[in-house]
Amino acid sequence: MELSSISIGLVAIALTAIALGALVKGMTGLGLPLIAVPAIATFASVEEAVVLMIIPTLGSNLWLVGTHRRFASLLSPHVPFLVAGLAGGIVGTFLLPTIDDRWLKLTLAVWLAVYLAQFVFGNFLRSLFQAKGLAAAAVGFTAGTIHGTTGISAHIVAPYFHGRKLAPDAYAFLIACAFMTFSGAQLATAASTQLFTADRLLIGMIALVPTLVFTQAGIRLAGKISDAVFHKILIALFVLMEIKLIADVCF
Repeated sequence: MELSSISIGLVAIALTAIALGALVKGMTGLGLPLIAVPAIATFASVEEAVVLMIIPTLGSNLWLVGTHRRFASLLSPHVPFLVAGLAGGIVGTFLLPTIDDRWLKLTLAVWLAVYLAQFVFGNFLRSLFQAKGLAAAAVGFTAGTIHGTTGISAHIVAPYFHGRKLAPDAYAFLIACAFMTFSGAQLATAASTQLFTADRLLIGMIALVPTLVFTQAGIRLAGKISDAVFHKILIALFVLMEIKLIADVCF
């Protein structure tokens, strides 16, 4: 996609989606790629949308991690998840130009549906959504691989950490660490495989500006909502994610 071929209207759509996604991201720790990647993919390929969002996604997560760095002590139990996710991010980015993302979306839809079911009917899969050790590594590798190929892994990462009953700021910190790890793997791999063209790099850097502005606005808004409201917002986002995934797989 060349800069000269992009209309002002399409740029406006993309920037609006990025701003909204970054605002939600600042409040909850997730939302930027969920909103921005599908919006950009309406006038570009999925590969293009994923690559364009690598830099803004990495930047927003770095911002969140820095803001909530006081929770760094919570990271140690999740090292297997993060390390495996890093490896998965590299693998997924290599697969990006070739893989059919419908099967990946189906995997995400099943995972999220199971989480929502156990949230409604009781925590009957606690061991899965509070996995440790090798089980956590398997979940992390899956999330990282899917992130590398679609730019989106919140459908796995968000329920994984939500099942641990964390305070909102701690939750935002941990999922930002996961997304930052996956995006870092994406960035290094995309650069080495020449997925980044000059135009893609420039657009990604431009998109970083509204991303950081609205991420910070979301962080400020997050301080004004209660824990109960925060978790209701997350569940609402999970339901919307599930509906979107089902629509993508079926139609």
